[in-house]
Amino acid sequence: MGRILEAVVGVAALAVALAAGCQSETRSPGGLSPSDLRELKSARFQATIWETRLPAERIGKVDAKTLASADDIQRALEALGATRALYQIDQVIDLAKAQIKVGKREPFVTGTRTTQAGGTINMVEYQEIGVIVQVSAKPTDRGPAAKVEVEMSALTDSATPIAEKVPAVSIHHGTLRHNGPVELGRPVVMASVDASTRDAQGRAIAYVCRIVFSAPAP
Repeated sequence: MGRILEAVVGVAALAVALAAGCQSETRSPGGLSPSDLRELKSARFQATIWETRLPAERIGKVDAKTLASADDIQRALEALGATRALYQIDQVIDLAKAQIKVGKREPFVTGTRTTQAGGTINMVEYQEIGVIVQVSAKPTDRGPAAKVEVEMSALTDSATPIAEKVPAVSIHHGTLRHNGPVELGRPVVMASVDASTRDAQGRAIAYVCRIVFSAPAP
């Protein structure tokens, strides 16, 4: 009987110790304790950048906080206007300082000419465009305090035609910034709407970037 009582007391003491440990080292949404977060040197960084063409009546409806809480951000953007994903990034970065570059070549029509048979031939050139992401973050017991700057360029068809049904194309540049704390696993959204630049249908152009920091795989 004495041994049974001793065992019960031991289990109770262990339960109290575990409870005390849980109170002092509450886990973050990313699964790390405050002490783990303070020691975090690297993180998985994911980013997606979209372009959305907005009709005039929807220009003021691009809200970063609402988009950050959306279950499917692409569907939320498509509800506002024609949307396409421009760039995607998924890699482990050094939190102290990181630079990510993504580039691509896109074709665009620079002019047209009519053949002797009456047909039309488009003259096509290629333009280098891309995105540069600068990240620097300091670890805290709640998650990284991060500075993120996204500089991107994309080809945009304008309202000026170079031929019938062939709009002129220009290079649109945009910068998106975040400066503040982030929680591991919780998305942050940055958005920029350029109402002064319109496409061939008169729609304004919005650029939206969703970023997520998470703990790197062990």
